[in-house]
Amino acid sequence: MKKYTLLLLTAATLAGCGDKNGSTHPANFLTGNDFDQLEGWTGDMPQPSLTKDKAHSGAYSVHVGPGIEYSNGFIGTLGKLSPTRLTQIKVKGWVYLPTGTVTAGIVTNLTDPAATDGKPALWESLPLDKAVKKRNEWVEVEKTLTLPANAGPNFKLYVYLWSGGSQSVAYLDDLQILRP
Repeated sequence: MKKYTLLLLTAATLAGCGDKNGSTHPANFLTGNDFDQLEGWTGDMPQPSLTKDKAHSGAYSVHVGPGIEYSNGFIGTLGKLSPTRLTQIKVKGWVYLPTGTVTAGIVTNLTDPAATDGKPALWESLPLDKAVKKRNEWVEVEKTLTLPANAGPNFKLYVYLWSGGSQSVAYLDDLQILRP
C-alpha cells in the first residue's frame, strides 16, 4: 500500500506539468501528460514505472509488469480538474503490449474524502488485453465513464496503469482526461 501511495503522490506532479512542445489541445481537454515532463520534477525519488524502453511520443512512457504493480498517473480533485461540474470523463491513451497474455488495465478511481467506509465512489478498469487487438505496436484506447451523481468538486480522481498481476509488461503514453 505504501508503494501504491508513493507512486500516486508523485503522480500529482503530472497535473502541473505542461506540454513542452506547446501543442494545442482540443476544447474538451481537461489534463494530460506524455510522461516526458516527469523526469527532473520528482527529485531523487525513484520512479520505477517511468521508462525509456518504449515511447509513443518523446522519450518516456510508463510501464507495469513483473515487480511494478502501479504506474505514475494522475491524481487531483474534480474541482481542480474542471471549474464546472463533471458528469462524465473520457480517459484516453496510447498503449503498447507485447505478445502474450496481459492482465494490465488503465484504472479510473474516484473517492469521496468524506466517505467513512473506505470504498471508492467509482472504480473501473479498462482491460488492455480486450481493448488492444494489435500487439507490438502503439494502439490508442479510450473509455468514457459516467461519474456518480453525488460526485462533488472535492472528490479525488486517480487514473493510472495497473499490472493486475501481469507477468508481461504493458506500456502507456500520452494519457489524457477529457470531457466526452
